[in-house]
Amino acid sequence: MDPAAGPLQAFAFELRKVRTEAGGPTYRALARSAGYSAATLSEAAGGTRKPTLDVVLAYVGACRGDVDLWRRRWHELDTALTSAPLTEAGPVPVAEADPVPLPEADPVEPAPSAPLDAVSRRGRPSPRRLVAWAAVPVLLTATAGGVYLARDQRGSGCPEQPAHPAFTAVSYGAGARAHTGAARDAPITRTIPSGCTIGFVGYCLGEKIHDNTGGTPDVRWFKLPDGDVVASGIVHGNPPRGLAASRCVDDRTPPGTIALTAAVDPAKPGTVRLKATGTRLDIVGFAALYQPAEPPTARRWRQIGFTEETAGKPGFGVSWRLGGVATGPDPVLIAAVACLGGDGPTGIVDVRSAGAGRLGPKFPPVSLTASQRAEAVNAACSYPA
Repeated sequence: MDPAAGPLQAFAFELRKVRTEAGGPTYRALARSAGYSAATLSEAAGGTRKPTLDVVLAYVGACRGDVDLWRRRWHELDTALTSAPLTEAGPVPVAEADPVPLPEADPVEPAPSAPLDAVSRRGRPSPRRLVAWAAVPVLLTATAGGVYLARDQRGSGCPEQPAHPAFTAVSYGAGARAHTGAARDAPITRTIPSGCTIGFVGYCLGEKIHDNTGGTPDVRWFKLPDGDVVASGIVHGNPPRGLAASRCVDDRTPPGTIALTAAVDPAKPGTVRLKATGTRLDIVGFAALYQPAEPPTARRWRQIGFTEETAGKPGFGVSWRLGGVATGPDPVLIAAVACLGGDGPTGIVDVRSAGAGRLGPKFPPVSLTASQRAEAVNAACSYPA
């Protein structure tokens, strides 16, 4: 793509760089945390249609980018396209968002039946929501692609940004409910409207909830400056890696230990059964270091499981078939890691060797360097593809 071809192409070019700098995750992987389909996210960086602001913020947030910077860039793009003279081809079309369908009821806590930022496809509030819209200050702005509706941040109910937030995240769907403690039954103090960029001062560990878009389990609760907390699964964004959890009301102790056991499955040739045990485990990710038999053939750590303990399925275990692993002199390594959620690794890890060329039968422990350890835990605790 030629960034000199115009403002839309330059915008898309820079948006692609955000994904590249995030390690080049697939659009399918981004969709799990962004709340929009892979096709919508891909189109946002296509350079043919102007993406909506919500899609851009979700794209950047899923890539751990600077959402405030990209909010400004989107408005700059909007201004550039509005002031540009129309060509014979007509105005630049605006891409309609294709959000991943959300459940009518928030799985974490009951959601309002009519989100305040819901708009009909014709660009105006549906008749049933006129009363709700009357209470929310909005801005109607004419663009080359039509009319878009944006929140007036000064009176929208979005919380004021702290001077130096530890990280930010964007609310979506029915909004984000703030609790006094890190538990679903903790009192709700307010609901932050959808589309707000929220500044958090840290995070704590609490009751396990599930991400609204991908269903991924997570025990992180994000801390607001006033001490209230928001469940991580109902906003787009994550703390930076390396930021340690702090205390909050109704919090819980971090994972303590983990031990990995592996055994060849006698009923399934080429398959190894993995089981993790330990103290204070909520989520366990499994990863393996190997070279695939087919492209891409780079030898690196790859996630092979992301598990949680439930009433119907106690314990943490996966079965992994090594049929796609290339034989060679380097041993296959397998790791079990205590995770806090998607993209939420800890340093609690146990690594075993599955041997080289021949599977098992023994799986001795292996020590890793600091860089190898980081690669292993990041792969094991990544959002499932």
